Amino acid sequence: MAKGIIQDKMARPEGSDLSLEAIQKNIKMPPELQEAYERVVVAGMKVMFSKESHQMMLKEIQGEGEVSEKLGKGIAGLMLLLFKESNSTMPPQVIIPAGVELLVQAADFVRKSDIQEVTNTDVGDAIEVFITMILDKFGADSKQIMAMVNQYSGENIPSPEQFMGA
Repeated sequence: MAKGIIQDKMARPEGSDLSLEAIQKNIKMPPELQEAYERVVVAGMKVMFSKESHQMMLKEIQGEGEVSEKLGKGIAGLMLLLFKESNSTMPPQVIIPAGVELLVQAADFVRKSDIQEVTNTDVGDAIEVFITMILDKFGADSKQIMAMVNQYSGENIPSPEQFMGA
């Protein structure tokens, strides 16, 4: 994975920069994608907190390994599941922003539930793991990921579709 590539280029914000409120406020979707974005976030929340899957999520987050890896991989898996369940009709432009919001929602839940400590660095690393996995699943390579890091700030993360020139 290209985790080190991204980590070397981006500083991790501290303080409340990665709070749920800050993330929600800073995700800007074009008007034509806003409804799809909101539907994906709602669907993701339903999966994360449904009776059927919530216990599985808790067991996973309490398992072995770094919390950032568990959050990043878990949300990447969730977004790929939602994309598959949509019969690939989910606009690719909403995958990364919706996944970031869901990841921060999950981290906020873990923090408030005292399940495990989650720092801003953990959240930043989890976002990095998530984005790297999603871009990998959509066919991006490490050179493309490096180009993305050099071109975009953390506020302007491209969708897989934009990133791959579709």
